[in-house]
Amino acid sequence: MSRRRVVLGLAAERARSLPVLGRNHGSAPARAVMRPRPVAAQPYLGFPATHLLTKPFHSTSTGGNQSHRPFTLTPPTPPSIHPAPSSPALPDQFRTLMRLLPHSVVVCTSTHPASPSSASGAPVPRAMTMSSFTSLALRPTPVVSFNIATPSRTFDAVAASRQFNIHVLADDASGARIADWLAGGNAGAREVFARLAEEGGCEMSMAEGAPVLKGAGVLYVVRCRLLDQPSAGLVRVRDHVIVLGEVVEIVEGPGAQTEVEERFGLVYADRRYRQLGGCLTKGEGVVERDEGEVVDREGEGGT
Repeated sequence: MSRRRVVLGLAAERARSLPVLGRNHGSAPARAVMRPRPVAAQPYLGFPATHLLTKPFHSTSTGGNQSHRPFTLTPPTPPSIHPAPSSPALPDQFRTLMRLLPHSVVVCTSTHPASPSSASGAPVPRAMTMSSFTSLALRPTPVVSFNIATPSRTFDAVAASRQFNIHVLADDASGARIADWLAGGNAGAREVFARLAEEGGCEMSMAEGAPVLKGAGVLYVVRCRLLDQPSAGLVRVRDHVIVLGEVVEIVEGPGAQTEVEERFGLVYADRRYRQLGGCLTKGEGVVERDEGEVVDREGEGGT
C-alpha cells in the first residue's frame, strides 16, 4: 500500500451531523437522508428520571432503515467548510471548526436486560456509531471514554447492563458500511442487526454479553465494563453523558484475520468517512512549502 493513501469519501452531505458521541460538536457521522421503511414498534426503555434526559439524540425511528449502498473511493478534497465567523452563533462556529479535525469511527454495542414491560421479555441489543471514543489511562488497566447525547437507547443499555463493546472498524467500504448503517438509529432492535447481516454482511452474536459484530469490516472488539468511580462511570455534562469504561479484553475481529496488510481504523472528518493519508516525517525526505516549492531537509532548493 502506498504511503499516500487516497481519501475515502463515502457519504454525501447528510441532513445534519451526529454529535461526536455521541457527538463532538458536529464531527461525527451524520444521518443519511433515506426513504423510511416500516419498523416494528419497540417500547422505549427510558433511563431513570434522575438523570434528566432532556435532549433527543439522533433519530431512532428509522432503525437501520437504509438499503444496501455501494461505497467507492474518491480523490482527496479540501474541507468544504471553514470556521470563519459567518454565523453569529458561537456553537455553530465551533461545530464547523471541529469538522476540520479527523476523529476515529467506532461502533458501540450493549444489551438492555430483559424488561417485564417488553413484549418478548428478552434482552434487547443496541448499537450506535460514534466518533468520541478515546483512551484515558493504561495502568493498572486501560480506561476508555466516550460521550453520548441523551436520551439514547444505547446509553440506556450501557447504564443498565454496565458493559459494552467497542468495535474498531476497517478503513474501507466494509467498515464504512457498518458505521453508516448503525448511524441511522436502532429503534428496530434485533431487526436492525438482522438486516445488517443480510444487507451489510455483518452478523451479530449475543453469546458474550454485549453484542459482538462479526464481519470483514470489524478489525478489533474492545470489551469493556463501566468504572465504579467516579459517578459509577457516568458523568453528566449538560445534555451529554461521559461514559468511563475499563477494558476487559481485546478480541481480534474478522477484518484483522485476513491477508490484507496492516491497516488503520476508519476515521471521519468534514461529514465524510475517510482513510488515513500520508505522513509528515521529521528529518526525512523533502518538505513541501505552502506555495508548492519543494526543498530538501537542509533547506536548499530542490526538485
